[in-house]
Amino acid sequence: MCGRFVQVSSSERLALALGAVDVSAGALRPRHNVAPSTEVAAVIASDGRRLGALRWGFVPSWTRDPADGPRPINARAEGAATSRLFGPSVRSRRCAVPVDGWYEWVEEDGARQPFLLRDPDGGVVALAGLWSTWRDPRDAGGPGDPAPPLATVAIVTTEARGAAAVVHHRMPLVLAGEDLDAWLDPTTPDPVALLARTAASVEPVLEVRRVSRRVNDVRNDDPTLLDAVP
Repeated sequence: MCGRFVQVSSSERLALALGAVDVSAGALRPRHNVAPSTEVAAVIASDGRRLGALRWGFVPSWTRDPADGPRPINARAEGAATSRLFGPSVRSRRCAVPVDGWYEWVEEDGARQPFLLRDPDGGVVALAGLWSTWRDPRDAGGPGDPAPPLATVAIVTTEARGAAAVVHHRMPLVLAGEDLDAWLDPTTPDPVALLARTAASVEPVLEVRRVSRRVNDVRNDDPTLLDAVP
């Protein structure tokens, strides 16, 4: 799964890594301990690739009230395409979430021990995402200015492989090269097949680093969280 991640690179660097234009307008700040329900950087392909802010926690466009149901942060690759919740986004609202790494946990001596998974060379890693836009139906045709739409995202997860399998049985779906291009391309003819093929083949090269248990508290957000510990 993916329940916390790192986005400390500038929005300009994240955009450059994915060949996007930064349209975030300074709305994003570096975070060493990104938690659900916060605004995160994501890349969407619409009139070219654009990096902006999406809220982490998926709200489908058809829900009447975001407070009425769950806001899933992850979408399982195995069932996303046939899901009423995620299926429409697999077909037409795919995105990538560029990160500097993500955290997973292992139970040790009755406590949760975090590990950081990241590119060994410190590069940006692109995670497959699904996004949606919710608009308050009460604004339709009503007087006054409508409330701004709520744009949200879930990160696609798949079976862990390689180094990631040492710390968890699930991992985010990592995109690179042609898979990234196809995932972001709105004209990809069969995104369902693309999702299945990519999920079955991905095995990124990762560094797995044992880090401080201070990561467990979302209020902690500083560079020392990324340091290796014995």
